[in-house]
Amino acid sequence: MDDAAEAHRAAAVTALLGVLGTALGVIGFWRVSGFALRVLQCVGIAINGGALLALRAQRPPYSRTLSNAIFLLVLVPTVVMTLLVDEARASHSGAWVPYEPAKLSALTLAIIAPPGWSTGVIAILMFVASTVVHHFTWPDYLRDRISAGEPFGIIAYGVFALVLLGFRQRGHAMRAELERARSEKLAMERVARVSIALRDLTNTPLQTLELVRRKLLSRDPQTPVQLERMGRALERLRRLNDVLAPYQAAVTWDHEGASAEREIASARARVSPPPLRARSN
Repeated sequence: MDDAAEAHRAAAVTALLGVLGTALGVIGFWRVSGFALRVLQCVGIAINGGALLALRAQRPPYSRTLSNAIFLLVLVPTVVMTLLVDEARASHSGAWVPYEPAKLSALTLAIIAPPGWSTGVIAILMFVASTVVHHFTWPDYLRDRISAGEPFGIIAYGVFALVLLGFRQRGHAMRAELERARSEKLAMERVARVSIALRDLTNTPLQTLELVRRKLLSRDPQTPVQLERMGRALERLRRLNDVLAPYQAAVTWDHEGASAEREIASARARVSPPPLRARSN
């Protein structure tokens, strides 16, 4: 799968998770949610659902730029919802563990991010940076109720998410290198098969010319010029055989090799002159 297809899949998975996560948020936080949060949840489901349908309607080849843009777009309502959820929980309970949705989102994005550093880093920072900024906008009486360690907890989650993203991107790079190596190997095998086919096609003429040359040399010693030319032609054919011989080791013979041999035999049959028929008296 190429990078464009990977980006398309990442955007589709993110949109699907956006629909499911928002639906779970509606159920889980219905009691504490206000009008603004409920409206935003409906908007989030609409945006993520529309993006998911649009992505499913696309056909290859996919646009990597468009997929990355959709990937970031569907995260916007989720970022705002995580902030509103924390405010709702803070207003309706005496103690709560803050920033849980943002932490979970940062780690999830590190795993499903598309190929390329920029999109993944932007997505993670959307949650971490907005949460840190929001932390310092809390009123003092709410900030005092936040569990100890914040906002360093969300910052630590962001760092861990970036580390996971690094491993993810390294995996993309290694897979691309393996694909390039595999393509080079296949190309080398094709070249080797052609080279061996050419060498095989030169063997029979080489043997025939050598036999004819010896016959001429023994029967008609008055043709040194023709024999010299024939000797030079034979030397060229021998050089061609020596040049192509090392490529034989690069071939893994399988059904494709057998198919190539059949094609060579068919080509020989097509170019071979028809046998002479005896004339009837």
